[in-house]
Amino acid sequence: MTSRHLDPLRQAIRQQPVSPAPAPWKLTGQFTVAGLLEIGFDRDSERLLVASSSGRSVIDCRTGEKIARDRTDNLGSDHYLETRGIGPLHDRVIRMAGIQGGSLPISTSDGWVVENITLAWPEQHLLLVEPGSWLHGARYNRPWQFHTLAIETEVRAFGFSYTGLSLVIATGGELLIYGRAASHRG
Repeated sequence: MTSRHLDPLRQAIRQQPVSPAPAPWKLTGQFTVAGLLEIGFDRDSERLLVASSSGRSVIDCRTGEKIARDRTDNLGSDHYLETRGIGPLHDRVIRMAGIQGGSLPISTSDGWVVENITLAWPEQHLLLVEPGSWLHGARYNRPWQFHTLAIETEVRAFGFSYTGLSLVIATGGELLIYGRAASHRG
């Protein structure tokens, strides 16, 4: 049984072209990461731990710079989806999201939201919803205000840093990082 009342939303999602995140977001990094397994943010910074089949890295999401690399056999998280960081995160336990499960924050304190919508398996539409908008019902009779950032088949993680200043899309082979200035955080 399908929900006909969602047909206008499904149609709007299908028709929305893929585009970069709107202002105030800026692309700060784009990496090819073969065998990407999982990622996790430090709770107090814009540093992202990335685990792949060839090792682990730490990326500063403000600059898009890779600031640490480790080619150890200890690639992923434990059964709690946590792992010890490397480099500048060596004394931190990082909660991971990826192929084993877990998730990143899906909203920011000032109202940005990400949605992962599957209209036709296996394609996942990765949407960024603007503050004040809501996909699952019209608020204040406003039309939906969202952006399709990607349509992917192997999403590992999609969401924000704990500060809400970074937004990442991690797939089986690529990592996209968007950032915004601290002055935009609510």
